[in-house]
Amino acid sequence: MARAEWADPAFAEGLMCDTSGRPVEGVFSNLFLIKGQVLITPALTRCGVAGVMRAELLDRARQAGLAVRVRDVEYHELIGADELFMCNSLYGIWPVVAFREHAWPVGNVTLTLQSLLADLVGSR
Repeated sequence: MARAEWADPAFAEGLMCDTSGRPVEGVFSNLFLIKGQVLITPALTRCGVAGVMRAELLDRARQAGLAVRVRDVEYHELIGADELFMCNSLYGIWPVVAFREHAWPVGNVTLTLQSLLADLVGSR
């Protein structure tokens, strides 16, 4: 139903928020941001879907020594993130390069995480 809210093919994904307006996930993916060298993903205690790729990514990131935080995320944190990406089990990690008037590079942490999941995504 959420995907039906837009028809413009220029928008590949939509942002889902909880009832307080906090970003939670994408329409068909999980949301992650990088601030400094910390991987942050929204807590899904009130709403959202904890995808299998999300769980795998969190596990592999921890094993690789990356600091991981699962907590509520505020909208302003997305705008202030160093890197932003979505993930799901079909495409792995999908970097977000633009959202409204903001833009992000595909950063080193995102690239590293993509390589950590390459064996899963490449086998499809």
